[in-house]
Amino acid sequence: MSGKREENKRLTRLSILDAARMLFIRKGFELTRIEDLARQAEIGKGTVYSYFSSKEQILIELIGEERQKLVGRFEQRNDDNAPVSEQILTLFLCQFNYAQEHREISRIMFRESLFPVKPSIHQRHQVDNTYLNAVVALVRLGQQRGEINVHCDPLSTAIIFYNHYTMAISAWYMGYIETEHMVTNLRHLIETAIHGLQTSNNEPTTVQPLKLARLSAAPLESS
Repeated sequence: MSGKREENKRLTRLSILDAARMLFIRKGFELTRIEDLARQAEIGKGTVYSYFSSKEQILIELIGEERQKLVGRFEQRNDDNAPVSEQILTLFLCQFNYAQEHREISRIMFRESLFPVKPSIHQRHQVDNTYLNAVVALVRLGQQRGEINVHCDPLSTAIIFYNHYTMAISAWYMGYIETEHMVTNLRHLIETAIHGLQTSNNEPTTVQPLKLARLSAAPLESS
């Protein structure tokens, strides 16, 4: 009996998230109310609150699931033997392809990554760390192979790469970069970043660890 109860809970939670995904796309996050979510999921408003404390928490859970899908998509498509610059490109292209398929949800994810709702910042770090740690792992792989400067802090270097992607996707949303040029532009930005970590006389330059807030939950991996 308990197994059936747990399955019903799982299905109810999924129905709330599915309703949120649909309504956030149709109406936008700001205009969607808990009442709307309950109606779309065909459950009571109180039932929604028994699973999620707020609309912001629903958004965080939804983004977390989408992030996991992105990492899973990358793991399926990635060539482990390719140069690390190409593997980083593959990871970012998985995110960009998702943005093309789910433009509104991706826009919300992008906005929340840059400007999270303050009460949810702690939870947002847990969500984003899964994705950023994938970039950190690729940086470490590049350092092991001699493709990325070993003197650079992996986390700080990963953030440099991610910032390049952030600039590119922002320019795409604003219409400054056309879709067909994203692959070329992203590859150029990644290769430029790797080249920029070396000085002109081939002496290694150092990227020092950033002074980041350390949260107790799911900390980012560093060296």
